Amino acid sequence: MVTVQIGNHAVEMYNGIDELPIVRFHKYQKMVLIDAGIGGDIAAFDQRTEKARRFLAKGDTEKAAQELDNMRQCVFFVQQGLCPKHRAFATLVAKIDGEEYPDATDAAIDRILEKLNDVPEKALTAQLDAVKKKIDDELLLYFPSLFNTSDVKEYYDLLKKRTLAVLDNIAAGKENPMGADVDRITTELLTYSKPKVFTGSNGTEIQHDRQFENLCLALSEQLHVEPKKYTVLEFYNAFDFLRDRTKQAEKAQTGRNKAR
Repeated sequence: MVTVQIGNHAVEMYNGIDELPIVRFHKYQKMVLIDAGIGGDIAAFDQRTEKARRFLAKGDTEKAAQELDNMRQCVFFVQQGLCPKHRAFATLVAKIDGEEYPDATDAAIDRILEKLNDVPEKALTAQLDAVKKKIDDELLLYFPSLFNTSDVKEYYDLLKKRTLAVLDNIAAGKENPMGADVDRITTELLTYSKPKVFTGSNGTEIQHDRQFENLCLALSEQLHVEPKKYTVLEFYNAFDFLRDRTKQAEKAQTGRNKAR
């Protein structure tokens, strides 16, 4: 836990996988997914618009249409004052000025955000970014096979390539350092990932919930535990253990089949 001063409030937050309850982390991940795919502010609206424009320029009308659908949802969030980024932050809050928030239900999140409605936007997002980085770093350190994906590396390689292109243009004295070469890489970055679908029974949000519930059922059945009472560290350690045990059993079975 960490206690930080945010505006006029003393806020106690979860900031490590060894103490963060897995149920809160699941809700936090869902809010981060919605923020990345839809968003709830003008910056997100602008991002959806730009991505749709880039997809159209590439002739990918299907992905452009999905970005426009997500943009409509973003506009609705803005109108309703629903910001997924703020809600992600609220899932990590345990206490405000000594008052406990023992769960991360939608009602609890609403109460937390109402309590912090006098806090500047930058103060919330800065603290969320700091905690998010710590949690991401710990997950990568403890469970690299689960959280270190080639897609992330490739994306950051593109980001590095774009930065170097801008610097090269500046060093060369070009009047417009954001030239055609940089614009091409920018298009690659913005269109790198396929827009997620958030509506319907196969939407990202519903699938995220179902995958979590299915994993909890598997851990409960195979290890005879109550996974929803675990911390993030305990949960993914159990999952890693079960995965390794399954692989060993499959390997042993393959060896027996060959011996016949």
